Amino acid sequence: MDTLIYSASPLKTFSGSLILLAFFFLLGGLSVLSAIFSRRQKLLSRIVQGLAGFILLLAGIGSGIATYNTYQNGETTVLVSMEKLRVVTRNCNDGNTCTDYVAETTDGRKNYVFNLSQDVWEKLAEKSCYQFTYYPAKSLLGEYLQEGQPESLYETTGNISRIEQARCP
Repeated sequence: MDTLIYSASPLKTFSGSLILLAFFFLLGGLSVLSAIFSRRQKLLSRIVQGLAGFILLLAGIGSGIATYNTYQNGETTVLVSMEKLRVVTRNCNDGNTCTDYVAETTDGRKNYVFNLSQDVWEKLAEKSCYQFTYYPAKSLLGEYLQEGQPESLYETTGNISRIEQARCP
């Protein structure tokens, strides 16, 4: 009998990516429009502002394509054994420290590392088995850059949509 630990809709699963896309398009679009229609600024500063906005729009388009590819490739479900639960402290961009809650797992062939929220992380236990359903992260050019490479022992995990406790095989 599998016990549900975490479940999220696709909208909730991709909400962080969607907010980032909205930020890129809103800030980039406003910057480009401001550079085009503002007559009070000098020409050079308007060109620089317009280019910066255009770069943000391109970043939004690239991120949007990568997010869409990740969603379109669908979910993957793996039955894994929990090897280690770690609290990782790292330096953030603003000089403060950030805490990540990490689950290191394996299915016997590949290793998977899942970043979790603290409340979900606290519900998991080492040396137990779980079924993770997630969207594998797909980069913009990932398939083309990895052609001819041997199969990796590490699977890049993406957005988690479901975690269930399962019986170990």
